Amino acid sequence: MNTQWIFLALAVGMINPAHASEHPDPAQVRVWVQQGEILSLDAILQKQPFPGTLLDAELEYEDDRLIYELKWRDAHGKRHETEVDAASGRWLEDETD
Repeated sequence: MNTQWIFLALAVGMINPAHASEHPDPAQVRVWVQQGEILSLDAILQKQPFPGTLLDAELEYEDDRLIYELKWRDAHGKRHETEVDAASGRWLEDETD
C-alpha cells in the first residue's frame, strides 16, 4: 500500500497552529524517521498489516511518546481506532465503534 500521499496530507494538516501542541513538526518527523528513532507509516503498515481499509492516520504525542493513531474499517464494516507506538510498531490500543 502506497501511503506517501497520506503522509504528505497529514504533514500539511499538521502545520495548523491549533494542533501544534499535539502533533510534531513534519520536518522533525522526517528527521526522526531517517535517523531510525521512529518508524515511518509505511513501515508500521508493513510490520502489522491491517485486515481492512485505512481511513486516516495521524502522528501525535501521547503520554510523552509518539504514537500513530490509525482509523480503519475491517471487512465486516466495523470502524477501528488503533494506537501504535511509533518507535517500536507495537499495537497499544484498539477501539471499535
